[in-house]
Amino acid sequence: MNRYQTLIRTGLILYWVLLFTATHIPLKKGTLPQGTDVPLHFIAYAGLSFLLTWWLSLRWDKLTLKRLLAVFVGVSLFGILDELLQGIPVLQREPSLDDWVADTLGGLLGITLYLLVHKPLQHLVRKFKKHDEKP
Repeated sequence: MNRYQTLIRTGLILYWVLLFTATHIPLKKGTLPQGTDVPLHFIAYAGLSFLLTWWLSLRWDKLTLKRLLAVFVGVSLFGILDELLQGIPVLQREPSLDDWVADTLGGLLGITLYLLVHKPLQHLVRKFKKHDEKP
């Protein structure tokens, strides 16, 4: 694994841990402005699926529709798990179907955004590889 892959993998892991932590910290009522929870889930899961698709694109020889569907389903399932765990009473959080829908749609957006920018990202990868190969 080259430096570029390590950087993307590290960013993905840190993002995922931060996302999981942020969605399980007990919140006092009024901590988040009214109506911002669902959009935050949408944006956060778009970021997660973008990073996950990017990292997997470096691991797989090709991003096929089947593989992209696997990323989509995986992110959606993680959203379900995330919401179910919020139901643990000590966390003082509430699972929400709206949040899971936002997680799933955000996951779809992240994959779509990756597909729109993957050509420039591949160019960046080639630059890093050339730099890594220099003595």
